[in-house]
Amino acid sequence: MNTLSENNPTLEFQVQGNPIPQPASENPGPRYTLGSVPYLNARPLHWTIQEPVLFLEPNKLVTELAEGRLQAGLVPIVEAFENAAAYHIVNGVAIGTLNSVYSVVLVHGLPVVRIKTVALDPASKTSNQLLRVLLQKYYRLNPRYVSPDEPAEGQLIIGDPAIAYRQSHPDERYFDLAQAWHSHTGLPFVFAVWAVRKDAPDAELIAKNLRAAARAGLAARDQIARTHFEYHYLTEHLYYHLGDPQKKAIAAFASDLVEIGQLAKIPELSYI
Repeated sequence: MNTLSENNPTLEFQVQGNPIPQPASENPGPRYTLGSVPYLNARPLHWTIQEPVLFLEPNKLVTELAEGRLQAGLVPIVEAFENAAAYHIVNGVAIGTLNSVYSVVLVHGLPVVRIKTVALDPASKTSNQLLRVLLQKYYRLNPRYVSPDEPAEGQLIIGDPAIAYRQSHPDERYFDLAQAWHSHTGLPFVFAVWAVRKDAPDAELIAKNLRAAARAGLAARDQIARTHFEYHYLTEHLYYHLGDPQKKAIAAFASDLVEIGQLAKIPELSYI
């Protein structure tokens, strides 16, 4: 067992070999400091943390963090844009990809350039906005966006459901959003970051511990993965480092959102 924190027991993240994250109940007993998402792509970042972690879908997790019931959370990058004044972004670690991500795709029967209606995913603000940027800026399309329960010529699916769908429907047409972004910009893409509330006690220590937990978790991907495909996905499709290329991509994405009218202004992001 390795204790990552050095001087504050209330923020001490302990690690062990292969903990199994448990979904949060409606009335959780522990008081949570951290929130994450119960998806395969996030497992390396919280896998070794023994402190109780609250697991919620991204839109619910954002609310818990924004209302101060969490000190830090793994949030969509768009949430960091929209509430930049409230959060620090943990430097050095994120969920992203260098090219194809595999698990964020538009399923389409018609060629993309002929699509008139697109069903978005209500749980995925960043993927929704990335799709808008790609279609509106780079493909010069203006489809009508609808909810998932409405008929549409294109359907956005993300995360574990996207993986399951692709494996059971190998002959469908898939538009990989991160791959399309890379082909047009030459940049990687960042989907989610650890955000720490600026009013959190010892925000710097939280960030340090989250980086340490990520290092330990990434080294354990062979234990985290339950199948050969999962290992390939965690090591080949996903990229967990947040460095200068990723920050450049984040800035470019924010600029594109401002250009298409989905973000009011370029955010001033704080990295710790």
